[in-house]
Amino acid sequence: MQIREPHRINRTVSRTVSKKNYSRYIILFIFLLIVFVGWKTHGTTSAIANFNEVKSGWSGYCLDDYHDKLIPGSSVDIWSCNKSEAQNFELTLTSIRHDSLCLSANSPSSIDLESCNSTSPNQVWLRDQSGYYNPNLRLCLSAQNSQSGQKLSLNNCSNLANPSDQWYSSFDYTNYSCNGSQGQVVACNAIKQWMIWNDHPYNHESLLVGYTGGAPYEEWCADFVSYIFKISNYPFSNGNYDGWDENNANDIYSQGFVVHSAKGSYLPQPGDVGYFSYYGGHVEIVIVGGKEPTFIYGDSATIDPTTGNGQMEANTILSVKNLGQIKYYYSPTSKT
Repeated sequence: MQIREPHRINRTVSRTVSKKNYSRYIILFIFLLIVFVGWKTHGTTSAIANFNEVKSGWSGYCLDDYHDKLIPGSSVDIWSCNKSEAQNFELTLTSIRHDSLCLSANSPSSIDLESCNSTSPNQVWLRDQSGYYNPNLRLCLSAQNSQSGQKLSLNNCSNLANPSDQWYSSFDYTNYSCNGSQGQVVACNAIKQWMIWNDHPYNHESLLVGYTGGAPYEEWCADFVSYIFKISNYPFSNGNYDGWDENNANDIYSQGFVVHSAKGSYLPQPGDVGYFSYYGGHVEIVIVGGKEPTFIYGDSATIDPTTGNGQMEANTILSVKNLGQIKYYYSPTSKT
């Protein structure tokens, strides 16, 4: 018994020490877990450098990459604003970008994130009052209900005073500086005039007077092209009025443009002028190029209730039944 007793005591002590060590490991593990969770939480909810949230008109909700999947086809919804990476969007005059993905309107009921394509008409978004307009489908971005997880869709742009169609961010559209190549500056200024026109619906007549050189009641597509080139510091040198104003679509080509057939291999670029074979001729400014370009233009065929003249339009239409189609692209040069 005297031989076994020390052995029994040692085994008890050993077991006690093992339990203590095990408890220490548990405490250490819990501590490290708390630190890790805290670090992860901090990484997703604390302030992110250059963070850009797009707030919904529904108070407290933001544009959100559902579960922040960051893969093409990811769903887009609104979620309680939390400054997480899923709600960090980069805005330009024509796009809404989330990392390497861009907001894409595949149909009125299918809005998701796709790999960014600078010429995709599905990914073009223009600021329209307090909303976002997709010129390809000619509808506005909408979140129909105020609840986290509400998927986005497109809606008629006539109700932009409704919270469902309103979006706000810190991006300064009004004071955005147009720079780059001649074509890029022209396209940028056309977009800015689009925003001014839509943001001042009760001041269209004074805007139209400026675009047309003092003659508001006329077909003003060519006047608008002339005006945009003028404010872009590329005024037409041989225009009909004041040396820059050219109100005849058929004469635009004579202002120093390079002419490309629309049926050829040429891909239009921002700042090009599209010439359409509608009755009397018609011209539009390309703001996003590629095989399916996006245009902004003065449209005398759609009556504006304020002026009795035409509206300003933005779309991707290349032909109109019984009227005509795109015939040429006019590219500006240093002499334009």
